[in-house]
Amino acid sequence: MEIRTDLLLQYCSIKQMALAIFVQSSRYSKYTLEQLALKEAHSEVRGANHQLHAAVFPNEPGFTPEVETLGTITGKKYILPSPMPVQDGSDPMENYQEFIIGTDAHGKSIKHTCNLAKLANYFEKNPDSPHYLTPVFFRPEVLSKYYAEPQKYSVEDGYLRCGGLWGLQIDNDHSDYLVVFLGDLGRDLSENERSYWLSFNIPPGGRQISEPNLQRSFLAEPTDPQKADLVFKHQYGRFREDFRKATGWDFFLPLHQDDEHFLTGLRLMGKDNQAEFDAQLIALTKVLVDSINEKGIARGLKTLTENEKGITKLEKFFVERGMVDFERHVKFLHVLQDLRSRSAAHRKGSNYERLVEDLQMAAEGRQRVFGALLIAATNFLFYLRSNLLFKDS
Repeated sequence: MEIRTDLLLQYCSIKQMALAIFVQSSRYSKYTLEQLALKEAHSEVRGANHQLHAAVFPNEPGFTPEVETLGTITGKKYILPSPMPVQDGSDPMENYQEFIIGTDAHGKSIKHTCNLAKLANYFEKNPDSPHYLTPVFFRPEVLSKYYAEPQKYSVEDGYLRCGGLWGLQIDNDHSDYLVVFLGDLGRDLSENERSYWLSFNIPPGGRQISEPNLQRSFLAEPTDPQKADLVFKHQYGRFREDFRKATGWDFFLPLHQDDEHFLTGLRLMGKDNQAEFDAQLIALTKVLVDSINEKGIARGLKTLTENEKGITKLEKFFVERGMVDFERHVKFLHVLQDLRSRSAAHRKGSNYERLVEDLQMAAEGRQRVFGALLIAATNFLFYLRSNLLFKDS
């Protein structure tokens, strides 16, 4: 494992902890000291914060028989922390980028540093400067980097997380832009990470923070998201948890750890792009159709015949439970499965072209079509909740 020395020492300084380095190494030889043209030797070096002992000596009775000579090095060293850094809200060695926070009367961008030491806050510091909570706007593609590495990053409702290393509060409840507070950029992102974000920075241009972010950040009110992909993932996880608590089994099977990225990476498309459309189709079908617990829903069905699978089993499950108005949801699942099969999973042909025509994808655009699919998927979850949970309670 490698780690940057300057960051490690900075951590030690902030925590006021010493860095302890321990060394222990042993070598063995089947030859005697005479055969190696060596003499037995012991040496030791001592200092205020270190100690090192090295030795070469013949094997002792009772040790491994095939070993004739041993060599050892043992030591330890303590690096004491430097004085506690002054906490003024910024790092003097760090470069704080300037982000666009507005435009002037001539349409020229107004920029300001994200350095916390130069921002106004609730403690009346820097009253003439932009406030810590000044919204900064970005193109939604800024999140592509994080979606592409789900094993490292997690894009959540209102939050971006890099494992346990760092996290950033984001307003991702918009389909065509993203919002982050100016102070959060300076506080929560590293200099390199901010440089990446800077390339996606756009002027406000009449854009505003979302209603959920307004209620969460300024009114301290827990609020559900409104963006189609966030709503779906929120309702999907909520339904899975509530259904299992109520019935003791999973309606949607848990995803394998190597498939979890299909759910975490599920999102509205940033652009009308065929490759992204195919990838998102696969993801939505994987979590919504392929994950249906066929064994669970087939248990006790009286009208089930041999070789019936998936959506057909689900339809009979609805019928035998006396549920009504499920036809549009079943049709949606078939459409989703057909789209995945004809667009993403196999070579595109005449069947795909007919489906494109039926769904008016050419006119509407794949971006809007996938948004409509996510809304239909969420409506399906609401239907399941109202008929399988509330109806029996």
